[in-house]
Amino acid sequence: MREIENTMHRAVLLASGDIIGAEAVMLAGSTAPNGPAGEVESTPLANDAQITDDAASDDAASVRLLVGRTVADVERDLIVDTLYHCLGNRTHAANILGISIRTLRNKLKQYTEDGVAIPIPGEINRAAY
Repeated sequence: MREIENTMHRAVLLASGDIIGAEAVMLAGSTAPNGPAGEVESTPLANDAQITDDAASDDAASVRLLVGRTVADVERDLIVDTLYHCLGNRTHAANILGISIRTLRNKLKQYTEDGVAIPIPGEINRAAY
């Protein structure tokens, strides 16, 4: 059950629009949502996913937003946004991101030293997010 929950959380975070496509679903143990030949893994969700022209254009727009940014900047934004999504719960955020709690804490310490505002558990209001 927990594995399904984490997979769905990752899919929500990776989806670029209102529709969660097969490209956003990463199953446990896989390194990428696509197989070695670029084929989508054969799962019920992947087979039922319908990619529309709007979703494809949303994907292209999302990629354009990333161009020119460093991987470290994108990683930082993903970590902080995931932490807000989890209302500051670091353990839950680490599970969704697929990293250890220790790695998350080290990253957050670095971001704090760099002056980045980090959400504090219990101080985030779901309605405000």
